[in-house]
Amino acid sequence: MNRAAYPPDTGPLAILVEDEKKKRLDAMVKIWQSDTERRLERDGYRAFMNWAGLDEYRYSVGLRFPEWARSVVVGQVLTLQRSQSGAPEDPALFSLWRQDVLLKGMPDWKQQLPNENVLNIVVRITPGGLGEGTKWAVAMPKEMQARYRAGWPTQQAWVEWTRSFDWLAVAVSFVRAMLDETARQRE
Repeated sequence: MNRAAYPPDTGPLAILVEDEKKKRLDAMVKIWQSDTERRLERDGYRAFMNWAGLDEYRYSVGLRFPEWARSVVVGQVLTLQRSQSGAPEDPALFSLWRQDVLLKGMPDWKQQLPNENVLNIVVRITPGGLGEGTKWAVAMPKEMQARYRAGWPTQQAWVEWTRSFDWLAVAVSFVRAMLDETARQRE
């Protein structure tokens, strides 16, 4: 039986030992969490909700795939939760990294974006039961659109390429981790 393998780690950080890679992944999580919290404070509630897609979707899951650790995905879940002060819903942020066997089936994104060192994708999810049924979308993060270069795939090629992998399954695993952590904190 031919088992799928992760594409090889690439870039200058690929030679790091596993403990060093884990430290860098932990730092990615902390920095991303901090940057998102600062954005919320800077932009305000309404602008943040619009930027994150929370005006239309229940969950916005950012996924980052570093070239130097191809079996790993760093994820950040943005959602709204009931405020303890009785105010309308407050944004909730949850970030972590994990190794995921699903990434063995992921197409090699370095073929699409050879000059990037991290692939960024956002999966927006509205779960069933909210009156709209289930829907989801994959998007290129808005901050990457300003960096769009001639060597990148066209929007049509990007959409076709994103259909070649189950991004939703990877994103849902981060939503479940967030819900599990929230439940643990309430106990």
